[in-house]
Amino acid sequence: MTARVHHLKEMTWQDVERFDREASVLMIACGPIEQHGPQTPLGTDLYIAEYVMHRCAEHLAYHGYPVIIAPTVPYVNALFSLPYPGSVSVRRKVVEEYLFDLLTSFATDGFKHLVLTSQHVDPPWARSAESVCERINEEHSVRAIHGFERLVVDLLEDPALLGSSELDSRGEAHAGVYETAPMLYIRENLVRKQLLQELPPQRIEFSQFGEAVSFRELGNGLGYTGDLSQATEEIGERIIEHYADRFKHLILRHVLGEDVYDILRFSGF
Repeated sequence: MTARVHHLKEMTWQDVERFDREASVLMIACGPIEQHGPQTPLGTDLYIAEYVMHRCAEHLAYHGYPVIIAPTVPYVNALFSLPYPGSVSVRRKVVEEYLFDLLTSFATDGFKHLVLTSQHVDPPWARSAESVCERINEEHSVRAIHGFERLVVDLLEDPALLGSSELDSRGEAHAGVYETAPMLYIRENLVRKQLLQELPPQRIEFSQFGEAVSFRELGNGLGYTGDLSQATEEIGERIIEHYADRFKHLILRHVLGEDVYDILRFSGF
């Protein structure tokens, strides 16, 4: 079939059967429904992951690889946000078995290139996704790869990667500028913009997480970090396009047969 982006939920089984499994790429966005402060929606991680995934899918199709986008997986482990209304956390072992069965279905159907796209910077989740990809690769001889959390952490550590030194990333750990600004760019209508100037800065480092059992115990307990007054649509565009540009090139290299696992491997904080 012509190299373009297809959506699995819109296809018949015969549509899928026509695909060259060796050349096609199957992509799935994953992430939690969890609190992201009072200013951004529970689905923030999903909106950002889906945007980046679609940018990557377009890039792969442009280079001749048919892409099938499977429906998003909206519930994973996000225990640190569980005390907030609406937040959902699924046990890690359940998530791992669910994702393994999901990828196994595609692997046994002959698909070789499987991409889980996620930006949920949560160590238990990142390690779950990496573990599943390693297991599926070993047991089914496919090339599954996971998420761009590593790119998020790299940018938090070095904001100069955006080509500017104006963004202060101190104390940016969750639901700060790096998630709020991209949402201003892709789903501005879902951001409570009046709160960006009203909510006081909270410089909370990842090292402080070990002292708490949830975001309720950090700062003012509202679930955000950093200085939200820095969040603008322009900054959001630069942040999310940085992720998309880095990830799309790495995924293309991966599909071409290069080993980019270490570049994307979650390195912690």
